[in-house]
Amino acid sequence: MKRAWTGRLIKNAVALMISSGGTAILGVAFWGVAAHLASPSAIGRTSAEIAAMVLLANLAQLSFGSIFERFLPVAGKQTRSFVIRAYLMCVTFALVAAVVYVSTGLSRRFLPSSIEWRATFVVAVVMWTLFILQDSALIGLRATKWVPVENILFAVAKLALLPVFIAASQSQGVFLAWSAPVALTIVGVTWYLFGSRIPNHEATVVTAESLPTTRELIVLAGAQYATIVFSVITPAVVSLFVIQRLGPVANAHYYVPSLIAGGLTMLVLSISRSFLVEASHEPHAVHHHAQVALRAMAVIVVPGVIVGIVFAPQILQVFGTSYSHHGTTLLRMLLLAQPGYSVTIFYTAFVWLDKRVWWMALRGLISMIIYFIVLFSFIGHYGIFAIGIAAVVSSGLQGIFFLPIAISRYRRAAQQDRLSIDPELSTEPETEPESRPEI
Repeated sequence: MKRAWTGRLIKNAVALMISSGGTAILGVAFWGVAAHLASPSAIGRTSAEIAAMVLLANLAQLSFGSIFERFLPVAGKQTRSFVIRAYLMCVTFALVAAVVYVSTGLSRRFLPSSIEWRATFVVAVVMWTLFILQDSALIGLRATKWVPVENILFAVAKLALLPVFIAASQSQGVFLAWSAPVALTIVGVTWYLFGSRIPNHEATVVTAESLPTTRELIVLAGAQYATIVFSVITPAVVSLFVIQRLGPVANAHYYVPSLIAGGLTMLVLSISRSFLVEASHEPHAVHHHAQVALRAMAVIVVPGVIVGIVFAPQILQVFGTSYSHHGTTLLRMLLLAQPGYSVTIFYTAFVWLDKRVWWMALRGLISMIIYFIVLFSFIGHYGIFAIGIAAVVSSGLQGIFFLPIAISRYRRAAQQDRLSIDPELSTEPETEPESRPEI
């Protein structure tokens, strides 16, 4: 047990948690300082500019974030060419998307009209694409310990540069402070990846399976894209619908509890990502890594849900009495939904291992439909509590459906681990308990 809790999977998961938590705290500090140094109108424009930049950069990933975490651990001597191909595809897409975005006038409400600022925005989108992508490259190459170092140093640098850039430009200082440190980060991480980590990976890792062809990459990326779209659409539509039906104050009472519950989900995702990388790297030990991941998730989810439910009023009181009064029940329901979501997140790692990503895209679509049916049916009577009801129903159905499938896949992994140690244990052809269509 001691070895499991000090193994690479847990260390990498903790590194991702530190990265998320550290950057979140420094991000709050960044906007707090910006609010005191820049005018509200400048904050409004540049925050929209940053949001657009990050959105385009995320879309330009072409799902290579998950693809890196699945296939880089087994890429072997093809690692360098695989990473370069992904970089070229994503940078090209980012460049085209950013140029189209500024050329069609979609940014006219917040981006300065001069050609210099438009070009700066395009360059920033391209840099942010690489900045986000290289995190997944580090994770896939099992160098996750550098992810929090990179992200926290970047967050500190942009906070330190903020007063300087605001003094130089009141209107665009916030955007420049947010974007400028990315260039140095890209240079440093690229030097490490191509100068040290990738050559070492190619020299020490034997290719365990063939990398996906371009056609397979398109299929996998398309499936992951659909999943991402469903996950992005849901909170966006909920906020818009709550504002329209109940007003902005009710949306604030929903948003804070959703952030708290979402933080627990992010911790579980960190464990799942680490599990995927280690299981891909060591296909003979999938069951062992699954055991470690399950225990880690239980340690996070069980006390997190219990403590959150018991102390929900006190947690929300930090944000104000109105949040505690109106958001306590919603927070408790969102926390009750976490076990079901955790089952789905755990099984998603197996889906990537088996390259059945479209299966989860279909899950995302069905889950979103159920969620909105419940929400729209109850919001008139229960207000923001309808969001909690929808979350509990949606996650509960996912948990009921995926739990037996996840258990079946978990047991099959145990059998495969035993066979990899002693092939003579298999006295008859292995049967496939699942009948899901493979890609």
